[in-house]
Amino acid sequence: MGKDDYYPKEEVPTQMKKSRLLLSCLALSLSLTCAPVFAAAPSDTVTIQVDQSIVPTPPGTHLANGQVMVPIRWAAEQLGARSIQWDEETQTVTIATNEAYYQKLKLDSFIYNGLQPHSAEREAAMWPLPEKAKSISLPQFPGRELQLNPEAPHSGRGITITINNTPSLIYSAENIDGHIYVPMDWIEELFKAEVQYDQAANKLTIKALNQAEIEQQIKLIEDALIPDSPQAAMKLWGRGEQTRSAALQYAALSPELRKQADARLRDTFWVSGFSSPWVGAITVEQEQKRSDTAVEYTVSFPEITSAGEPYTTAKEKFVVEKLAVDGKEGWYITEMLQSSPYGILAEVE
Repeated sequence: MGKDDYYPKEEVPTQMKKSRLLLSCLALSLSLTCAPVFAAAPSDTVTIQVDQSIVPTPPGTHLANGQVMVPIRWAAEQLGARSIQWDEETQTVTIATNEAYYQKLKLDSFIYNGLQPHSAEREAAMWPLPEKAKSISLPQFPGRELQLNPEAPHSGRGITITINNTPSLIYSAENIDGHIYVPMDWIEELFKAEVQYDQAANKLTIKALNQAEIEQQIKLIEDALIPDSPQAAMKLWGRGEQTRSAALQYAALSPELRKQADARLRDTFWVSGFSSPWVGAITVEQEQKRSDTAVEYTVSFPEITSAGEPYTTAKEKFVVEKLAVDGKEGWYITEMLQSSPYGILAEVE
């Protein structure tokens, strides 16, 4: 028997009428004033495309200060990170990236440090690039000004995100119920990805690093830089020191010495030397012919400081030999007899 069988419509008790009215008003009040933090109508959900595929939008994705906020763990997994850890006590996220990240740093070292022209005054003090290197077609990357920490640090210590042992303190990150969200611009900065947001379409596009494409670009550059004389190898190494381009120095080394340099380069992110002091004009102290295919060089250079302190002088000694590498002949540094802190090999006295 239903409730209307107990109470005919015209005879429903007054108290029950009041209860129903109260519940209806309460429901209306809640619908107007209480909105879930992340619940959104399907039309308001950010569409996310990673490379060529539309992917499910992770829970909690939202807009803040004109940027899409995404969970850092989700982003790291999408972009091929090898591991990601969270330390609640220190408020630190630690991420280890994939090999493509290191290759991108190497490519950047070529493009932005070694191969870009510097001021006329600076170029006059540096060894020039080989003529054939000036015709290298460098890849162009779409660039935009990133808004990483647009506001001054607020009260609170922020979140530290460490990528391959390099920490970044991010005040614009959010910790929501133990999930860390970061602005989309930090995804580009941390992972070297290309990130764009179409506000009209409410669509976030993320392009991950393509290791095969990067390695192909590096090979084209390295092939164009193969030293065709012992002097060219010496000057390629020296310009790498002067521009802090570990990639240029690497290109001047033999395969065996490259293996020795690999481990150190992962810690230096393909940047060598120091911002101050830096390598000044290089002088060839001695050029000694060992054989028809080997020459020993002794070079020196002033260590220039930004503070105007008296210059000290550094010295290096190395052997350059003619080798066939991957079927192509060239001259490469095969022995580092005396090195300096500005190179990418362990120091030798």
